[in-house]
Amino acid sequence: MMITIDKMTGTVNVDGYQIKPSTKLAELPESFMTGQEMTVQVIREKVPCTFSSFIEATDSLETKVNLRFERDKLVSVFIHLTDLTKSYKEAADFYSSTPERKQMHLDWLQSKLGKGQDTYTSYQWGKVGVAQDRSDNVHIFIHNQNNIWAL
Repeated sequence: MMITIDKMTGTVNVDGYQIKPSTKLAELPESFMTGQEMTVQVIREKVPCTFSSFIEATDSLETKVNLRFERDKLVSVFIHLTDLTKSYKEAADFYSSTPERKQMHLDWLQSKLGKGQDTYTSYQWGKVGVAQDRSDNVHIFIHNQNNIWAL
């Protein structure tokens, strides 16, 4: 699979399909799996969201691209990388690997946007970076101008 990110526009190309802020759920190719609309807590407000995902794996890396739509507008692209050569037999192994997993995501992001990319960078078209959730899962986020929460 080939994923590219256009540094000038924030357009994400996934396997030949261009994902832009104007992308609609109905336009996604069949390779994306779309879930049911659900309510998600964003800051202090409950927001109707729909997620659509694309997953591809090689022998050593699984790449999952999640698209987040709020009220039918694409607001964010999340990319989760999983090193398939690693196995975390115990929770402590997983949690202690957080810095390594963050670095893997940052290295991947820098390979797409350049070495100046940091864990959080603003562009004219939006914001991008590497983050982790409360469960220490690490991901890349790309928030476009439709995302009123992140801009």
